[in-house]
Amino acid sequence: MMRLPETFQNDIYRVIATRRDVRGKFLPRPLPAAIIRRLLEAVHHAPSVGFMQPWNFILIRDLCRRRRVQQIFACAYEEEAHIFTGERRRLYDSLKLEGIINAPLNICVTCDSMRGSDIGLGHYHNPQLAVYRTVCAVQNLWLAASSENIGVG
Repeated sequence: MMRLPETFQNDIYRVIATRRDVRGKFLPRPLPAAIIRRLLEAVHHAPSVGFMQPWNFILIRDLCRRRRVQQIFACAYEEEAHIFTGERRRLYDSLKLEGIINAPLNICVTCDSMRGSDIGLGHYHNPQLAVYRTVCAVQNLWLAASSENIGVG
């Protein structure tokens, strides 16, 4: 394995340590296409045994669609709220949904657990492997966005 320069190592650890979940403080300006491309390239560098890449990253720019996504999320939010009480409920109620509308871009992440399943590699003994791979892809997106000073929630 190639040894990375120490400054590069420090930068990677700094991005990991400073990554944060952003909820409602998105700038309204569109992201440049070159940055979106870099983010999606980072996604596709996630580990994927057998090059399964079970994920889809669907870009949602249209405000009407983002409003619909917010409505769907609000319903799910209300359905779930009853499981919390006291301080945990107050914390839950403080979560922000506005980011769905305020962010210039939403990204819907899906996982096709059957993609590449005919190859078998690891799938036979661990049917959740596609989900784990997709989570790695999301983490790559999050870290790449952090390095670009772009908030992700």
